Amino acid sequence: MHSADPATFSDDDSPMDIEAGARRRKKLMTEPTLPIYLKFTEVKYRVAAKGSSREILGGISGSASPGEVLALMGPSGSGKTTLLSILGGRAGGGAVEGCVSYNDEPYGKSLKRRIGFVTQDDVLFTHLTVKETLTYAALLRLPRTMTRQQKRERAMDIIYELGLERCQDTMIGGSFVRGVSGGERKRVCIGNEILINPSLLFLDEPTSGLDSTTALRIIQLLHDIAEDGKTVITTIHQPSSRLFHKFDKLILLGKGSLLYFGKASEAMPYFQSIGCTPFIAMNPAEFLLDLANGNTNDVSVPSELDDKVHMENHTLENNSKTDYRPSAQDVHEYLVDAYETRVAFKEKKKLLAPLPISDDLKVTITSSKREWGTSWWQQYSILFCRGIKERRHDYLSWMRITQVIATSIILGLLWWHSDPSTLKGLEDQAGLLFFIAVFWGFFLVFTAIFTFPQERAMLNKERAVDMPQSNCHTFLS
Repeated sequence: MHSADPATFSDDDSPMDIEAGARRRKKLMTEPTLPIYLKFTEVKYRVAAKGSSREILGGISGSASPGEVLALMGPSGSGKTTLLSILGGRAGGGAVEGCVSYNDEPYGKSLKRRIGFVTQDDVLFTHLTVKETLTYAALLRLPRTMTRQQKRERAMDIIYELGLERCQDTMIGGSFVRGVSGGERKRVCIGNEILINPSLLFLDEPTSGLDSTTALRIIQLLHDIAEDGKTVITTIHQPSSRLFHKFDKLILLGKGSLLYFGKASEAMPYFQSIGCTPFIAMNPAEFLLDLANGNTNDVSVPSELDDKVHMENHTLENNSKTDYRPSAQDVHEYLVDAYETRVAFKEKKKLLAPLPISDDLKVTITSSKREWGTSWWQQYSILFCRGIKERRHDYLSWMRITQVIATSIILGLLWWHSDPSTLKGLEDQAGLLFFIAVFWGFFLVFTAIFTFPQERAMLNKERAVDMPQSNCHTFLS
């Protein structure tokens, strides 16, 4: 990790300030990172659809090593998030084929504690501050060998590492609550994951919805995290040219097929070598996405593809002088075939070679020993305190207080001067007690009912990384 210069990490900084600040930062976290080499070959994914199966991914192969940032790029619906979920051990209900290995070992539950996964949606509590959010995450996720003070210090280290010190006492905010900016919110999500010093960090479109400078800030942060010996894999939709050159490796997907895997810096030369050259100066990412979409308007058409299109459309009435443009499907098939014949065999041969790692690393990966960061009672107390702080703005809101006071005043006026010495007075007081019991019972029930949907996303997120034990959450509810 690196310490942050407060003047370096504002969302208003220029790209040059961001890069200069990143170079000035010093090492802060001295804990070594367990290196994990990720390899995946012929990964396929199918889902059931109306009595048949639909292929989402068709034979994707690639790798990522410690110190590298691997970008998964492609048009919407190309399978980026699906591939990321499979690599992160979060595949859905579909059928997964192929091999995914971590230091040449299959995925195991022990890997959960060494993987950080940042989803596309920022799942955070609205009314907690940045400092409270990271502190509670540290108390729940860090090992029990660390004291509470050490965990709080780790949370503060992350705050300074991510340049969040100026907004550490600001609420996260949401749709109806003013809070931190979009870039700061995304950094908090990343901070939640790098707290545990993960070996693998997966991110699903971390720059979505951010301006170009803030997006550069996030990608520069990922590059710095990778330099600490971590393996970073991220999906990206349409990065700027500056962002594109920050990636070490690139996977380009199109309709679930692999169009390119290799160094990001070699992507343009590769596509030019197969006859796809832009007519005008273009952002490399924009050029690659155009190809993945089958758009060749500003791209030279390879002679092989051009000849194929002319042969298919040539008739006696319509000779070959007519200018035909290849369809999106023709372009897709050509790119898939070009990669399979020119690159795929060489890359697969590299993936089949054993890794030069020690047996100790493999034993660590396959270890089935599972330890919770805190005891059951500690988890319960932390979740209880966090829940109180999150809901304090609802419980102590002026609307809620006014509602209770107004109801009390109305009840007092209706049953004022009720005479308990008469039968009618006793019946009135019995009715009052019944109304109070029913009112407060339904009041608390409806409060709890509307709380569950809001916290369900957080519960799913925390259970995915084994933060609290499930019965602890159930008992607390």
